[in-house]
Amino acid sequence: MKNVTAKCFAGFLIAGLSYIVISGIEASLTANSSPAEAAENLEWIAGGKLWIDRQMCHWFGACGLFHMMSRSGWTWTRADDEMPKPLPDWGDYWTSGHDDSKSWSKKQREARKIPQYVWDHAPYVHLFSGEQFWPCDLAEHLVHTSPRLNYTVIEEMQNDRNLTNLNELNDFEGGRSGRFMYLQSDDNVEERPKWLGGSFNKPDVPYAWDTGEELRVPDLSDLKGFDLQSAKQQALREHGIEAEEVTTPAMDRVPSQDGRCGGSSGYTCAGSSFRQCCSIYGWCGESEDFCGDACDALAGNCPDPLHPPRPIHRELRRKRRGNDSYRPTSSGRSAAPAILVVVPKEDGIVDAFWFFFYSYNLGNVVFNVRFGNHVGDWEHTAIRFKDGKPHQIFLSEHNFGEAYSWGAVEKYISAADGSGTMIGTWSNSTASRAAKRPVVYSATGTHAMYGTPGLQPYVLPWGILHDQTDRGPLWDPALNARSFVYNATTHAVLPSTLNPAAPVGWFNYAGHWGDKYYPLSDPRQYRFAGQYHYVNGPTGPKFKNLGRGEVCQGRGPCRIRDWLGGHKGAERLPEEEGEGVEEGGLPGGNSTEEA
Repeated sequence: MKNVTAKCFAGFLIAGLSYIVISGIEASLTANSSPAEAAENLEWIAGGKLWIDRQMCHWFGACGLFHMMSRSGWTWTRADDEMPKPLPDWGDYWTSGHDDSKSWSKKQREARKIPQYVWDHAPYVHLFSGEQFWPCDLAEHLVHTSPRLNYTVIEEMQNDRNLTNLNELNDFEGGRSGRFMYLQSDDNVEERPKWLGGSFNKPDVPYAWDTGEELRVPDLSDLKGFDLQSAKQQALREHGIEAEEVTTPAMDRVPSQDGRCGGSSGYTCAGSSFRQCCSIYGWCGESEDFCGDACDALAGNCPDPLHPPRPIHRELRRKRRGNDSYRPTSSGRSAAPAILVVVPKEDGIVDAFWFFFYSYNLGNVVFNVRFGNHVGDWEHTAIRFKDGKPHQIFLSEHNFGEAYSWGAVEKYISAADGSGTMIGTWSNSTASRAAKRPVVYSATGTHAMYGTPGLQPYVLPWGILHDQTDRGPLWDPALNARSFVYNATTHAVLPSTLNPAAPVGWFNYAGHWGDKYYPLSDPRQYRFAGQYHYVNGPTGPKFKNLGRGEVCQGRGPCRIRDWLGGHKGAERLPEEEGEGVEEGGLPGGNSTEEA
């Protein structure tokens, strides 16, 4: 009896502590509710199917507890009588703009040029090695979603949305100029449809076998041990008009024989006599210089307090339309385009915003409860130039962000030996003088941007709520970017001279790029201490304060940091001439209403 009582008391304490902590998140991330939000909240609670659920939600702030405890209702099988309709061909969405570049005057052409220094100082992005939701293409995202006015399907606009006319949703009656418009997933996101994860957009990494030759068509010599007829059908499918997925050879790294590792060397430190950690600079070792911030998670074992090392497995890559073959390269290019928006300002200031889009944001976990999932995810890195020289950099993080002086962040320069490795300014004094491109880190699931690898606590003490970054696949967004020029005074955006046919309707769309936070009646939804399992999808780049006076996104004080959180290497960087507020509020995602 005593044991039962003790267990009940312990359970009560854990539940109480969880409530207090998560209530602290609510107090930290949400402002005072407006009357309209309060009314919407009452309507949301009233939508619960169970009386007990509605009462628990109203009086104790614990909503959808049965949904949280039983995940069997999160997925379901639809038995539609009709065959699924074919998806629109989104291959030409990015060239469907109405601008006629031949009619541009010399002055107009000059205004649309992207300065070379913007490309010279473009960021590198380390995605997390165990990421599940990779960068995605807006065009593909669009064909898997349908426009909604809050929760109501807009039938007449379901099948004709593209990147050129998406802004027409702003004029829909009752949509409040786009405020109540949402692009809701046509699939149940809990079933993880392939387009949601974007695995085929994973940046290319160096392959030791990459000789520059195209992958050949399977022939009879490849069929030993296989079903001949199945193999023939597979070959036919791979060479159809619209090829589906093909399997590329795995990296197939082998233990290092001479201490070299990573890059395109084909060697890993795992199982090698030269210790277990591979530095991104291409050598095996076991000291902090190898196993610390410089540890390459793709070519060795990196200490990870939360997850075991993740080996590289055979990947599925999608053939893009118009290509007869797919060959991975060591470039770091992703098939998902980054969005570059250049904003000229007064006094020689030019801000270059690098926006990164993901179709899904996987929220973080607090006491084994996940909060803040949402469809559609925009993150950005802003680099401020003054008189053509990089001056400051801002990294978006959830509903806030951090700003740094240019000299505070690490830079990369490609190794001249063709190994595919990078030389960083934290380890090489020569690189400090030559490297121009900053390296930033994208957190697993939430894709928040940071300046260092490792655990990234935020909002709550003791690391209860945190992101995680590492030196996973290196993404070079400059290799595949759609570039635009924005006038912060007129709020007009123009495609650059590099992609004159790029549409701008998507940029002017004022609605949300994902689902509206699910109603309480939805088995996937729950709310605890004001925090939702699923929150609203975010608004797009135009609504990220592009005309900001300081480099920080928020309108409050902007503190520019000259160092990266006590990193040992930051003190060695040469001197060169804050904190921001990312709109949104719930952990891992956006608040239920955009500011």
